[in-house]
Amino acid sequence: MLSIKLKAYLDEHYGEMVALLERVVNIDSGSACKEGIDTIADIMAEEFLAEGFQTELLEHECCGNGLIVRKEGGPGRLLMICHIDTAFPKGAAEAHPFQVEGTRATGPGVVDMKSCFVGCLYAWKALHAVRTPNLPSVAILLSGDEEAGSHAVEQDIIREGRQADWCMVTEGARENGAIVIERKGNAYVHVKARGRAVHAGIEPEKGCNAIEELALKIVKLRKLNDYEKGISVTVGVIHGGENRIVVAGQAEMDIDLRYRTREQGEALLQEVRDILETVEIPGVATTYTLTINRPPLLQVPGSVRLQSLVEETSRELGIPYLTAVTGGVSDGNFVADLGVPTIDGLGPVGGLMCSPEEYLDLSTWTARTARMAAVIAKLHENAG
Repeated sequence: MLSIKLKAYLDEHYGEMVALLERVVNIDSGSACKEGIDTIADIMAEEFLAEGFQTELLEHECCGNGLIVRKEGGPGRLLMICHIDTAFPKGAAEAHPFQVEGTRATGPGVVDMKSCFVGCLYAWKALHAVRTPNLPSVAILLSGDEEAGSHAVEQDIIREGRQADWCMVTEGARENGAIVIERKGNAYVHVKARGRAVHAGIEPEKGCNAIEELALKIVKLRKLNDYEKGISVTVGVIHGGENRIVVAGQAEMDIDLRYRTREQGEALLQEVRDILETVEIPGVATTYTLTINRPPLLQVPGSVRLQSLVEETSRELGIPYLTAVTGGVSDGNFVADLGVPTIDGLGPVGGLMCSPEEYLDLSTWTARTARMAAVIAKLHENAG
């Protein structure tokens, strides 16, 4: 059985996989660490080039470089999505270097998502090594700014997505091992309020409190939450004022918005605009910047068939087949919005992502990489 042959190859080359993982984990590649991201992009370009892929470096001055690697094949076109950057600051790799204890590996970005793009490389190495026929044409995109919103590569993702028949996102599985079949859409708002600062003891009645203006808006924003429908409005950052004895003349806040469908999102954004544009305290002016980060990742024609290939291959490899719908977003959201069947969370299992305790369950790595490879091999059954 092909999936078992692929797993055997990966088990045989497991030591190589761990060595490459250690190399990239020990390079700082937080979204602000351009030098480290660029270094890893160069490393992965060399690795894919040695495997017969064409490479295209996506150079950016304001953030880390991205990378697209391509290989022409048989029927159908596959887009695979990874990202190089992490959510960790400079110095994290030195403070928490790659370590292995038993079956657990730790280090910044070890599961989100350095083991995932290393696994993507080795999935293709395995497919080539066992001489798998009818492989699809593929483009593999490694973003350098995914954790910062993928603004530098969004149009590259959309361009590649428009040419794709399927999309596989190699993000890590959920902590219980589930793959991701849907993700919420996401937008965020930065709000500024400007009032009038005066002495709080001498003439407070002449002041216009910017903090209070935002506080009154927050009360209204909170009422927009509808967790059963998948709608959430979260004020994650707020600050303002200068001194306890001064009426706050300025304040700012950041709001995160999540929703399950495009229609929900449009309605929610209008409600948020209405609240922000309604004056609560005369004399306080409010301005805001609204950014639509990613559309929802939803089921489209072909999604169920793609999921059935993952389920079938999971049985072959003895992997529990679990699915999840999550509020977190990925670059797969952009592609699913184009109507391309997209499946996410195909990487290994880990947890505590973006924390100093982030970990990878090494015992899941080769099996889930083999599953990803075997699904690629089966795509020709659904081509044309």
